Amino acid sequence: MEIRIERDTYTPQATVGKMYIDNEFFCHTLEDTVRPIGIKVKHHTAIHEGRFKVVLTYSNRFKRDMPLIMSVPLFKGIRMHGGNTHYNTSGCPLVAYNRLADDKIQGTAEKELTEKIKLALEVGEVWITLINKIP
Repeated sequence: MEIRIERDTYTPQATVGKMYIDNEFFCHTLEDTVRPIGIKVKHHTAIHEGRFKVVLTYSNRFKRDMPLIMSVPLFKGIRMHGGNTHYNTSGCPLVAYNRLADDKIQGTAEKELTEKIKLALEVGEVWITLINKIP
């Protein structure tokens, strides 16, 4: 399975984009601010562009199996989960069905995303590519 996040809206606090699974639109995403590679402000920086492996692991914080983005330089524990604003992200991509504004999403897509990843992992690997599109 190939997941792609195309980031297209940038505000001082948030980055909003669209998630595609195997080239089909799946949901909207919201992350912290995109910064130059190598610069990280803890809890206020989106992971940089790139391609990373995705696995499902149990989250002690959230108490359930969740998608985990592996081997992201300068980051650990990067999960894809529900949320509405940059206050909910702490570096993680938030996933939701509705985009309300340039800095707000709503209607978590986490359960369906987790299920799709679980099924894909039964037959192969899952990868995510993050792309910063120029507005």
